[in-house]
Amino acid sequence: MRWKTLNVAICDDEEYVRSYMRRLIEKQGMSCNIREFSSGKELLESAKEEGIDILFLDISMDDMDGMTAARQLRSQARQRGEAIWGGLPLLIFVTGYPEYAREAFFVHAFQFLGKPIKEKEFLEVLGSAARECRCLAAKRGPAPRELLVRTGNTTRKVPSEEIYYVESSNRKVILCLCHEKIIYYGRISQLEEELSESFFRVHRGYLVNMRYVERYSRTEVWMKNGDSLLISKYKYQDFVKAYLNYISEENR
Repeated sequence: MRWKTLNVAICDDEEYVRSYMRRLIEKQGMSCNIREFSSGKELLESAKEEGIDILFLDISMDDMDGMTAARQLRSQARQRGEAIWGGLPLLIFVTGYPEYAREAFFVHAFQFLGKPIKEKEFLEVLGSAARECRCLAAKRGPAPRELLVRTGNTTRKVPSEEIYYVESSNRKVILCLCHEKIIYYGRISQLEEELSESFFRVHRGYLVNMRYVERYSRTEVWMKNGDSLLISKYKYQDFVKAYLNYISEENR
């Protein structure tokens, strides 16, 4: 199996500490991207844009202390509906204040390293965190596909799992999401090839995400957002088979 590249972050207000941890990580030859932050605020701003798998976080910093930053990271994860236990980033506190160890438990820290950092201990924790990240990634499966859609002068990413159905109109396609429709020039046949097996072409003008199918008849498919779509009589039998297979896979 080919492991994904890990995103590792180091947040410490002392540059020499950040440099030392970076060197220890780089010595291992791991497939990872390493980013450094000198404050909790800087860390939180970046975390909004890019995910972090493993976070080495100092507790005592000027600006914003590491415990406050950790609470905000966990709060953001709750707002997104993500799991906290077994969730990312794996928090590894690095501090010279062992009295914070109990408080680290309440933000679901993965590990606690004391300063000055001992190389052997650091590498053991790093190895353990990398294995845990890979186990979590294997359980989650592949990331959902994202479409790059250009509308006017704007290009945006649309996760395939957010698309209820695709409609074809002249030379345009319409991506129908929960609360909006995105219209751009394209071909529905190309999207049929690109999107995952959970999508099915029920009609020459409609490609449905079976995740959002509420019910169906021989002539129509009703989606969970209330829309009803025509189903071709030539597609009906194949759709029923594909939908039942999808349901059985989901229930395993």
